[in-house]
Amino acid sequence: MQADWQMPNEYKTMDIENFLVSICPKENYQRLVDELEAFKSRNMFDLLRWLKYFVDTCEKDGVVWGVGRGSSVASYVLFLLGVHSVDSIKYNLDWQEFLR
Repeated sequence: MQADWQMPNEYKTMDIENFLVSICPKENYQRLVDELEAFKSRNMFDLLRWLKYFVDTCEKDGVVWGVGRGSSVASYVLFLLGVHSVDSIKYNLDWQEFLR
């Protein structure tokens, strides 16, 4: 349950879908919509909000994290959030590999 997530209220109430749409290039919009529907159907928007908080906190505190690994790099949503730095569209990765 979201109330258990340790993050500031501004992230708990963030419209993560609107945020991602606002930073997504128009040519990649359909890919974003497809992935967001999969995240939404799995009730994973709280996780996306927490990941946004995590990435922002790491950047603010100068923490370095990896480029990405495993099936997570197939997700364009995670790329937009900054969780990894692999542009899955550029490399034509199947995002469905991540949410299997």
